[in-house]
Amino acid sequence: MSLPASARPADLDLLTGFLRRQSGGDALPVPHWVEPGLLPETARNLLAHDHGMTATLEAYWGESMRLSVLHAEEAAGLLRRHVLLSGGQSGMPAELGLIEIRLDALPAAAQFAVRQRKIPFGAILSACGVTFNSRPAGFLVLKADNAVAALLRIVAGDLVHGRATTLYDRDGRMLATAVELLSGHRPA
Repeated sequence: MSLPASARPADLDLLTGFLRRQSGGDALPVPHWVEPGLLPETARNLLAHDHGMTATLEAYWGESMRLSVLHAEEAAGLLRRHVLLSGGQSGMPAELGLIEIRLDALPAAAQFAVRQRKIPFGAILSACGVTFNSRPAGFLVLKADNAVAALLRIVAGDLVHGRATTLYDRDGRMLATAVELLSGHRPA
């Protein structure tokens, strides 16, 4: 598996760290990096853009996203968390998000909200007036193992599509790096 030229080792570390934590000692699924044109149309539309994933998912699903924090750890000004975004009304999983947030790059209100673990990161940035964009570094596909399948409510072996991306504020300051994995479900 080779990283795209624009992806950073930290992107892969976010993903492999999550997969290791979930695997329970089982073999890890192997991500394969692909060009965006090789993604299925719906996945490409949801992943290949420069805006936040929360707003993109809310527009696609037609409902707000609910945050479930699966794991979080904070050290040296970085907050790394593994989250599940699900439809606020339907409860259907929409995305697994693996994110490392640079707390020192955020206003105090956003730092507080992130630590509260109740609202998706993109929604926090918007609510706090932080203008940002997302710069995808690469797109990936992997076969869901039992742990990923259980979280996303899919079948083990199903293909999961995602992206590695970095979020920047309007001044070009890095806010976070993330790997976002779509569930593949469709709105009702």
